[in-house]
Amino acid sequence: MADVDAQSAREAALDAAALKKALDHPKDAGSRANIEAIGRSLADHQDDPAYLNAFAAAGGIVGAARVSRALHTEDGTHGGKVLSTDSQNVIGQYAAGINRIFALQTAGRIPTNPAYAQALTHPPGDDMWSVGMLFKYGPKGNEWDPPVLTQVGSAMLDWRNAHEMRPAYTKGQVAGTSYVAPAFVDPDNAWYESLGLTNKYSHEGMDAAQKRAMAIDANDPSLALMQRVSENPAASRSLLIGDDGARHARELVNNHWATPGIKTDDYAWPSAVIRAATGDRLVYPNTSAEAAVNIINAGTAKFGSDDKSGDPAVSTALSYVFQTYVADFAASTGVTQKDATVNGDGTLTIGRAPAKAFLSGIMKNEDQAGHVIQAVNAQISLTAQRGIVGDGGTDLKNAAELRGEVSAAGHDVEMEAADLRDAEHAKRLMWFNIIASGAAAVPLPANPAKFALGSKWVQAAIWAGMPYGNSLAPPSEANKVESAYKGIEFSDSTSMQIPLMQGLVRSGDIKAPDGHPEWAKGNIDIRDDADQAAFNQWWVRTKRENHGRLDNFDDDMRDAFSRGAR
Repeated sequence: MADVDAQSAREAALDAAALKKALDHPKDAGSRANIEAIGRSLADHQDDPAYLNAFAAAGGIVGAARVSRALHTEDGTHGGKVLSTDSQNVIGQYAAGINRIFALQTAGRIPTNPAYAQALTHPPGDDMWSVGMLFKYGPKGNEWDPPVLTQVGSAMLDWRNAHEMRPAYTKGQVAGTSYVAPAFVDPDNAWYESLGLTNKYSHEGMDAAQKRAMAIDANDPSLALMQRVSENPAASRSLLIGDDGARHARELVNNHWATPGIKTDDYAWPSAVIRAATGDRLVYPNTSAEAAVNIINAGTAKFGSDDKSGDPAVSTALSYVFQTYVADFAASTGVTQKDATVNGDGTLTIGRAPAKAFLSGIMKNEDQAGHVIQAVNAQISLTAQRGIVGDGGTDLKNAAELRGEVSAAGHDVEMEAADLRDAEHAKRLMWFNIIASGAAAVPLPANPAKFALGSKWVQAAIWAGMPYGNSLAPPSEANKVESAYKGIEFSDSTSMQIPLMQGLVRSGDIKAPDGHPEWAKGNIDIRDDADQAAFNQWWVRTKRENHGRLDNFDDDMRDAFSRGAR
């Protein structure tokens, strides 16, 4: 066995040396054949620790980080394509081999060496594009060692921050008596210049310019890394915590991921990283909370520097964080502090000023404003299931005050009462269906007694695209999110009566009216004026029968709403 391992190690060292020679002279005869042969050899030795260890020790990972560039040099750029399909497959073989080396390190089957990861975070010539292509055409993110993926993701975000990632775009316009056509203008020393993707905009038709912009987009290595990081929740959390977490959060909460002038969904991957990093409150409460704090603080700072338009994709990601931590926002009402902070038990404290700025940033996108409002309603409903006295009453008043803060944030971005009402109605049926199914409630993190709202459930995020698999809505109505009935007002706490009664019915504390047996499980859907009148009569009667308890609480909720809305 020792002889076999020694032979494998010798073969690996020879392969690493041959790879370096081929990469140094990619256009020499035989270079491509050698690069391809060594890629096949890596694939053949996936279960050979002796070979992989020797390949890495002989500089094989440094070589792998150069393969994409060498293959591009051989392929050239044709119609915006910078790597042939064959080259993509070869890169995938190298990525799989490198991935296996890190997996063997983690398993303790080969010695660890920090230089191996550094070969990907500080590649020769700062060629992060080549590194990005290894991940683009290599294994999925959940197959990578999380610390390695985090390190490369961190280096890639820093590289991205140091470069103008896209050409500027100027819209067509009339200048004097002439019409100036729209154009893409490259920055000086564009990172994609070496890929053959720059051009003289004055000599470029718009169709060709858009195809070139799409090619730049497709070759963005930072998007490739964010996709892989988002596929690995542990790496996503690590990217957004620790000494570098706040810096990375600022880069992710950024308007400038997409290319102006073309339709792409580039922010999908940065957004997915945010979601993966902040959303697992049950299993990883502390690290998820730390990641959320960094995103909240980055979002708060972003609102202070943005114009009023914002970016819909970014606001959607921030809305997800609010929905996941709505209970923490409610518990923090009235708190004065500059930044959001971690409490150490999986919960957050968010000062009133940063909370308002964060919410305002989300509510620039009126589509997300509806989710924000309904997230608070859902929290009221879930909390009311514990009752409205004692801690439960305090929690609900906090939620009512948060609802007022939401109103103030909406006004801050020029949403009038009618806009807020429309935003609430637009998402009411979607949230009604999902809450009624129980799909939006998840257990709290560890030690619920210390949790700010102290309730059994914390509101989970809907995030607009949540499937209706467990919803009461039939499949044919899966996209129906707007209620035809507009009679429910947003302007004060009266709009919180419905979620409050939903929770009280579900708790068994009160019974649905005889004329509306469909409300018996707390699924209160107001469809027309008659339903609204029946609800109002039920509300008044219930307050009277509860000997003032509900009436006093209603007054308290109104006061709390008013405090938040100031």
